[in-house]
Amino acid sequence: MVKNRPRTTAVTNCRIAVRAGLAAVVLLVQVTPATAVEFELVDSVAPGYDAGVGAADDAPQGSRRTGGMFLPSDNGTRLWRQTLDTVSADWPIVRTVEPDFRSVPPREGVIESAWLEPPESAPTVRGLPTSSKAWPPRRQRVVVRVVPAANGAWIDAIVETQSIADAYATSEPGGVELTGGWPTVGSGGDRTNITTTLAARMATAPGGVADPVYSLPALEEDGIGGGPAEPPWAHSQHPRLARAGYKVLEDYRNFYSCESLTCITAAFGAGALMANTGFDTTMQNAWQQGVRPNDVGTFFSDCKVLGEGKYALPIFGAAALTGVVLEGQPAGDIVGEWGSRSLRIFVVGAPPLYVLQMATGASRPADDSSAGSKWHFWNDNNGVSGHAFVGAVPFLAAAEMVENPLAKGTLYVCSTFVGFSRMTDNAHYPSQIFLGWYLAWASSMAVNRTETHFAGMEVRVVPLPMADLGGMAVETKW
Repeated sequence: MVKNRPRTTAVTNCRIAVRAGLAAVVLLVQVTPATAVEFELVDSVAPGYDAGVGAADDAPQGSRRTGGMFLPSDNGTRLWRQTLDTVSADWPIVRTVEPDFRSVPPREGVIESAWLEPPESAPTVRGLPTSSKAWPPRRQRVVVRVVPAANGAWIDAIVETQSIADAYATSEPGGVELTGGWPTVGSGGDRTNITTTLAARMATAPGGVADPVYSLPALEEDGIGGGPAEPPWAHSQHPRLARAGYKVLEDYRNFYSCESLTCITAAFGAGALMANTGFDTTMQNAWQQGVRPNDVGTFFSDCKVLGEGKYALPIFGAAALTGVVLEGQPAGDIVGEWGSRSLRIFVVGAPPLYVLQMATGASRPADDSSAGSKWHFWNDNNGVSGHAFVGAVPFLAAAEMVENPLAKGTLYVCSTFVGFSRMTDNAHYPSQIFLGWYLAWASSMAVNRTETHFAGMEVRVVPLPMADLGGMAVETKW
């Protein structure tokens, strides 16, 4: 069993880009759009510099690290020329350094445009500007770095924006405020990453490069390196008790989320169809005649003890206590997490189990009641199997702690044994067993989402243009 290890799932037709030293993965999934993708919507570098100015207005103050993008190509020189042509179509180029793809190590290339003043920031001929867009005066340029790599190159493009007022503001009370002149090139300024737009244009141009593979943005960027640096219970006087309280509250929040309640409603809809039609009776009779008399039926009957709460709950509690005593040791952490998960699954699922047992009002197969499996609200208290719920808890808790598909599947199968024992003993109908097991599964999913949340995993989905198709990037960080 492995505790709190990150997992990623392979996706067909996707690319994975990993930046060394960062525990993060980006999955790029290519999809066919219903309509054409308009690349101009993403930080466009169209003539007139409208998008550049607007983007700079929204950009954070100060210089900003940007992420690059890998463009595959079997001809590095052709890729360089295409990049140069794409930039020069919108911006006048004043300086270029051609990359050397053959040197060891390869030499990176640089494209720099001239500084231009956007029309919106140019002052009027007569008088001072009165528009907020026209003041303070701004100027912009494009800088593109091309770093050679195997079978392609990494492209990093930015639009730099500088303002007279930003560079010559009063530094301190009583200081002298300078006017006129632009800041030096090295003084910094707002930066807007336009790598996506540049790659999109190159991909859609005649003879363009292949689909771009996106790298991870820098950790300093908004939304990437976020999240609390420490858990919320770190400064509590009783951190272990506070940790348990925070996790149980998060368990309930996950269980009663809109998504979870929708699935539970659908499951109980299926259970209602099973209970109020001839399905339950037919399956129950077939099981009694075909399974109960043989060794399989005997095996299932012997599993009933695993669903006894008077035995299971003390075992869960002892395991959780072992984890507290042996905290920090691998074996103690594994046993403790299993016990903690099992207890929390029971705490989350037991209240709705008890309410739904009575609300459905169904009876047992062996009862003389004429109700049978049909739901007669508040008539009886056997509509959901408690043994099936308790018996599934330890196996489902263990299944969420392992990554091996065979082990996970085996534990899921074992979680049904106690439920089958109730059918063998003619104590519950199939619908009642299914609902008991499903409540345990829904509770285990709520607990697992809590563990993922407090482990620091973050997932972000961003729409991205990919050549002539639409696409999305799924970023996972833990």
